Amino acid sequence: MLRNTGKGLLIFILTIGVLLGAFLGYARYFGELQDRTVELCVDLNDLKKMAAYEGRALGPILDQVQERGISSIAVFEETLPDANSLGEIYYASGPGVMRVKLNPLYCQLGKKGLIDNQRTYIYAPLDEARKRINDQLKLILGYNNVNYFKGNILEANEYEEEIRDIGLGISGLQKKFLYKKGFRIIPRVWNDPRYNNRNIRQKLAALKEFDTIIFDGEEILGYPDHLKITADALRENKVRYGYIEIVKQDGDRALKKMMDREVLRVHSVPKEELKKLKRAAVIKRFVRAARERKVRLIYLRPFLPPQVEAYPVAYNLDYFSMLKSELERAGFVLGKAELTSQFRVAGWQIVVLGAAIVVGALFLVNYFITVHILLMLLAVALAICGMVVLGGAGYVTLVQKSLALLAAITFPSLAVVSNFDFVKKPEFSVWKAVLMIINILAETLIGVFLLIGVLADYRFTLGVETFTGVKIALLLPIMIVAAYFILKQGKGNLKERIRSFLDIDVKMAALLGGLFAAGALLVFVARSGNFVLPVPGFEKSFRDLLETILFIRPRTKEFMVGWPFLFLAATMLMRGKTKWLWVVAAIGTIAPISVINTFSHIHTPIIVSMIRTINGLALGILFGSIVAFIANKVIKK
Repeated sequence: MLRNTGKGLLIFILTIGVLLGAFLGYARYFGELQDRTVELCVDLNDLKKMAAYEGRALGPILDQVQERGISSIAVFEETLPDANSLGEIYYASGPGVMRVKLNPLYCQLGKKGLIDNQRTYIYAPLDEARKRINDQLKLILGYNNVNYFKGNILEANEYEEEIRDIGLGISGLQKKFLYKKGFRIIPRVWNDPRYNNRNIRQKLAALKEFDTIIFDGEEILGYPDHLKITADALRENKVRYGYIEIVKQDGDRALKKMMDREVLRVHSVPKEELKKLKRAAVIKRFVRAARERKVRLIYLRPFLPPQVEAYPVAYNLDYFSMLKSELERAGFVLGKAELTSQFRVAGWQIVVLGAAIVVGALFLVNYFITVHILLMLLAVALAICGMVVLGGAGYVTLVQKSLALLAAITFPSLAVVSNFDFVKKPEFSVWKAVLMIINILAETLIGVFLLIGVLADYRFTLGVETFTGVKIALLLPIMIVAAYFILKQGKGNLKERIRSFLDIDVKMAALLGGLFAAGALLVFVARSGNFVLPVPGFEKSFRDLLETILFIRPRTKEFMVGWPFLFLAATMLMRGKTKWLWVVAAIGTIAPISVINTFSHIHTPIIVSMIRTINGLALGILFGSIVAFIANKVIKK
């Protein structure tokens, strides 16, 4: 009686958790339906190069670019050489001023003995440029190291080569020109070791009229010691941090966390990579980024000679038009990227979801060792107390990530173990195998709902926080399933079963097969990241074909490895051939692992993950049924 009541209570907790997770998932899905605006941005320097190749004026090209849905222009900070080429200033080092006497004002300073060979002199007749350059140089060099002479000349107490790469803000001439054309401006700002607590706030305050900044170079402004000042200054001036996904920048992860909601996911193709790609592939990549990773700012770089043999303007205008059409066909609207909803998971919701996840973990443990129902209830109570204490101490995010990892480990393992934990009569049926696989997916989805609920808030959907422990979540369920079937085969207590397994005679063919399986497993884990193993060309083509046919590409390891191996395991079980079930079922666990891993990419819209899973299951049933039919024939003989 006590056991039935206690078990009923545990199942009730699990059910409430799943329903809550489903509700939070629906709330997230509803928010994703409202978020369909994508902003297109193009690099100004690249547009200038594109126009220069054909000797055409930039203005008319910008008009045509705007007609193709591009509303923002990325503008790098001006440097002294840039300002000089625009005619805003004329500058030279002290020796240069004395050697090339082109400016009479410089000559007057020279006659008075005011020219210093170790300094740089800047003639700035335009008020806006002079004030901006003066302020920006003082931020870097110090207020006492920049002097003003009558006649609109600035003197910088530094060698010319030391200051020629300093970012001097956004050129007033370029800003006026682009605003008149109707574009928004996104500044590109780079770090300098001379930026610190003293000047970062002033640096970013000078850019407060822009609502988004994308940092350039390998480091974020203020890295490594002053990122908090950078984050504070951005928030004070209501400027969003546009972070380029995949591209590595030192300080990026820390700044994202500090900026919290004020971030914008950006996707771009680096220049060197763009040289290796075709236009159609890049368009498909951008659409995929918007659809599958909720990228809301696409940073475009045009194709330039020698990649484009002639007429780069027409070629790139066609490129922009095709991208616009493909995005609109995918259901997106072009315009200014807005901030997403500030949805948070409440503390009590995390506790309910966490309790349900702990219940699932206890059910899994119970397959290995029998746990008294009172101990299980006590463990749930202690887990709830632990979550409350950690949450109250400010470790809410740690609790969420830990619970998500526990769900990702528990439910794929539990789904496979529970469906293979009974003796089948030696009677084969493909339909029974199909039902078994569908049931495994259904039990895995229990964990999916709980994981979605725990990680439903905007910090995870924006990429500020991410699911951690991916490698553990990939490997541990495979090991758990293998261990379960190994221990189930023997007789006696746990120690005797382990000894019995270790005493099994293994043929050389089986040993080589095991080594091959271990190598395949390492590849499976390595391929789970973005930067470990590259994707071969033939596989890319296969992926593109699947995406074209099915709209959302299923994961190859699900329908070509995981589900077929589970079909094979089901066939072996139904035919009473369980000696190598621990290997086959363990490899098959890749399928439910992959399913829950799909949903752990919280930045991916839920509907995309659902379609990916359904496509994977459909193909998995197709390939798996063939495998089961062949395996049954082989076992019969």
